[in-house]
Amino acid sequence: MIASPASPSRRRRRQNAFAAVFLSAILIGAPGCATLTGFVTGAFTGAVDAPAQIYRINKGTFDYHPEYWIFNILFFVPVGLVVGPLAGMVKGAALDIQWAFLDQASYGKAFGTYSKSSIWRPYTIHWLR
Repeated sequence: MIASPASPSRRRRRQNAFAAVFLSAILIGAPGCATLTGFVTGAFTGAVDAPAQIYRINKGTFDYHPEYWIFNILFFVPVGLVVGPLAGMVKGAALDIQWAFLDQASYGKAFGTYSKSSIWRPYTIHWLR
């Protein structure tokens, strides 16, 4: 028996792919600009913020063992470069949703600070409250 070219599982994958592309296009073209900014600057901010976030979480260990810095930098800077655009886009999309649809965010805090909810800290998973 020959499977039809448009089997249900194949059709479902195409629908999911279309939905993902459509949602990404909507988020990038949303009224705010944090999604696009997070995506475009994600590699640079990720290279800075990934090792910084590891340090913030393990500050006591780094203070006691400063030799861990070399491993932190050599491993997490490349990880930040690679994953940064995606992490920045996701955090930017969340900030845009809070700004446009929930009326909870101000772009002054998202772009003008380095607080936990800043777009410049893509690896800090905190949103505005």
